[in-house]
Amino acid sequence: MAAAAAADTGTETGTTPPPATGAATTPPPKPDPKNEDPEGLGEAGLRALRAERQRADAAERARLAAEAERDELRSKNQTAEEKAIEAAKKAGRDEATLDANRRIARSEIRAAAGGKLQDPEDAATLLGDLDRFIVKGEVDSKAITSAIDELVKAKPYLAAAGKARPLPGGGATQSSGTSFNDTLRRRIRGGN
Repeated sequence: MAAAAAADTGTETGTTPPPATGAATTPPPKPDPKNEDPEGLGEAGLRALRAERQRADAAERARLAAEAERDELRSKNQTAEEKAIEAAKKAGRDEATLDANRRIARSEIRAAAGGKLQDPEDAATLLGDLDRFIVKGEVDSKAITSAIDELVKAKPYLAAAGKARPLPGGGATQSSGTSFNDTLRRRIRGGN
């Protein structure tokens, strides 16, 4: 009897108890249309599963309707001062989100221009208005990539050259001959 009670609460079996009412849960996966009975539930089990999904969908719709009604009642009963405060808060959030998205867009532009332009730092300036890359509050990476490609086509002199060669005396590989610094050191020491 105690084992059955523990199984219901999930305490002794090592499983977590079911989430509290109102907690966010992930919906169960939709059944594969090719296999109507993926878990071997049988006809009665499938009917119960469908009924539970319908109940969950109806509960979600009711929750959304209740929230909408709550917000409507709240806005009707607000004073002009409270409405102004809410409007200011919303404007502040929108402005902060736009600023953050602009910084993200600049970063994505530099990253996308990395191998395509000689100086990726200039890409944001060359592309102009960053707001055109922000769609529905998100940065559009595909639009950034295509804009950089169009910029390289329109102004090929901005394109990155082939493989960059290191400067003499400062590269990763040993340069042939002597560098200017080596020549100066030799002359200072008195040699030719």
